[in-house]
Amino acid sequence: MIALKRLKVKGFRAYTEEKDFVFDTPAIFLFGENHRGKSSTLNAIEWCMFGSDCVGKDTGIRERVDWEIPNRNVDVPEVFAELELEDSATGECFVVNRRWISPRKDEVKVTLPDGRSLEGKEGTDRLRHLCRSSFRDFLTTVYQHQEAIRAILAQEPRERNDAIDRLLGLSDYRNILSGIKAARLGTQQKKMNDTFDGFVREVGTALRTRESDLKDKRRESIQRGLNETQLTEKGALEVAKNVKTRLTAFSSQVGLVLAELEVPAAWPELPEFQQRADREVKRFRSEMPDVSEQQSLFRRRAEITALKEEYEHKEKECNAAKSQRDVAEKEGAKLQQEITTLQDRIAEAERKLTEGSAKGAVITKARHYLGLEGIDGNICPVCETPKPGLLAHLDKEYREKYEKALGVVENELKALKARLGEVTLSLREQEAVSTAYQSAYNSLQEIRRRIAKALNLEISQNDDPTAVLSKTLASIRARLEELEQAVSAKQRTLDAIASFLEAVELILDILGLQEKKKIVEQIQQASEYLRMEALRDEMAVLVDDLERIKNAISDASREAAEQKVTEAGRLIDNYFRRITDNPAITKIQFSVEGDSKTGLNSYVFKDQHGKELTPILSQGDLNAMALSIFLGMAGSKETNQPFGFVMLDDPSQSLGSQHKEKLVEVLNEVLGERMVVLSSMDKELQDIALSRITKLKTRYIFSNWTPDRGPEVKKE
Repeated sequence: MIALKRLKVKGFRAYTEEKDFVFDTPAIFLFGENHRGKSSTLNAIEWCMFGSDCVGKDTGIRERVDWEIPNRNVDVPEVFAELELEDSATGECFVVNRRWISPRKDEVKVTLPDGRSLEGKEGTDRLRHLCRSSFRDFLTTVYQHQEAIRAILAQEPRERNDAIDRLLGLSDYRNILSGIKAARLGTQQKKMNDTFDGFVREVGTALRTRESDLKDKRRESIQRGLNETQLTEKGALEVAKNVKTRLTAFSSQVGLVLAELEVPAAWPELPEFQQRADREVKRFRSEMPDVSEQQSLFRRRAEITALKEEYEHKEKECNAAKSQRDVAEKEGAKLQQEITTLQDRIAEAERKLTEGSAKGAVITKARHYLGLEGIDGNICPVCETPKPGLLAHLDKEYREKYEKALGVVENELKALKARLGEVTLSLREQEAVSTAYQSAYNSLQEIRRRIAKALNLEISQNDDPTAVLSKTLASIRARLEELEQAVSAKQRTLDAIASFLEAVELILDILGLQEKKKIVEQIQQASEYLRMEALRDEMAVLVDDLERIKNAISDASREAAEQKVTEAGRLIDNYFRRITDNPAITKIQFSVEGDSKTGLNSYVFKDQHGKELTPILSQGDLNAMALSIFLGMAGSKETNQPFGFVMLDDPSQSLGSQHKEKLVEVLNEVLGERMVVLSSMDKELQDIALSRITKLKTRYIFSNWTPDRGPEVKKE
């Protein structure tokens, strides 16, 4: 077994300064109030051995989730723990030193009995070999952490069974069985079979698809008139040669040059031949002379038809304009005669108005003069002869002779001029009609010139362009009919060649599908395919063998558990009934059963009547039960634990005075097998332990903790 000899710690959690602890007696007591560094001492032991494994949520301890290792009150912390261990079987001592570097890194050094030091991975491996235990095993078999030990009864059965397996030293069995389950070989086998079966189905589907496509293509080839001998590589090449011969003959017939077109020696090169031949067929369709002439005549016919339609339209417009012009010319003569008459009458009216206006103007001026202030209205302003009543006479004469007569002449003149404007406008409108006719006539002559140019003919005024154009269209139509027959015959020849090219493509499709079918068929004979079949069979054997191994390990684990439970169960029953002295419980039945599904051990605690025990226990009883299991396993010789010590951290929680006395009695018995490191703030438990423990004792008193110096530790 591995025994504790010495601990040196600095900068770790509650510690700032370096402290030394010596474990040279069977009982080591760490006494003091809360927050004095007792738990940090126990933590330093586990951290020195297990490092980061004892930090974080994977530990199963809630308070370890945000656990801080370096003391936060030191600016540049030097954090280390040094632990001296002794192998009691050989008497050899090992020194383990672990230094904190960062939250994600620490360094370990193991000094061997011969003085050699191992560091890094080499040191870690040697430490694991020395301890022969994981942190989880250590937590459930050596270090009685309150949360961890109580979880043996309070947590889920699966976790409780795992903890008890560790207490019994059977964690290797459980780990192997859990590993077998985690491997999920059955699931992997099913996945492998499903994947391979899916691949087999895909191969089968691909093969059936190729066969179906081949069947369809062969049916189509028969419908096109091909025979079985042509549906081969040789047949495809023969059809290609036929295409080449026909294209050569056709090119000579129509006077075109055939592009370079060589029939390949092997069928895989036929697609390129087919594409070139297809391009030549399309070129011949568009470039042969008859087609070129036909296209030219189509354009010529469209041009002549457009000229004919335009001429007929212009002719119709010109005839209509001429009719309007003839009517306008007759009406214009009348309008011109009326204009002459109106102009004469206007001239006469203007003469009268001028004469009358001149004399009237003189009288008006004389009247104005005689009416001026200071002028005698009875004296003539011209001859200065006195004429009594002259002004009154002049007013009367103007009103009677000039004012009325001039107004009539002015109105007549106004009316004559208005009529003259209307007649003049009408005459201009008539002249516009003549202008429109002239424009229409000019347009008609222009289209006649265009027709003459288009037809390359002399067209006189006596010729009928419509008839000439109709004759030309009839000639074009007759030529097009001749060309249509010639082009249709040549197109039918090209259609036949194109049909042979389609036959080549069809044969190529069949040959390609045959190749693809061969590839699919070869998959089933491929070494990889056969290897997959063999692996599937090997997987089936492996799964079967692994199931047998699992059953064998399960049986061995259960047999070992039953053997150890027989011994430990007696101690647990004894310890629990002694600590609790509960009159309702006269016997604890601790047994193990096998889980048929997982193969793991399942542990059961029942009372003397065979009923589940935990529902009737108080909090103190639960704590006593947890301690009884822990100490029963620790004290059992059958558990085969690698460590020769146990550590208890405040074990007296929820325990009464009588519980504590009985607990100390049990600890005194455990000291016969293992060192006990007891940490407690409970003054009553301290007194009982000091007075009732019969083994040699070392007491460390923790007090006066300060942020700068850490705890004050005194050895007694």
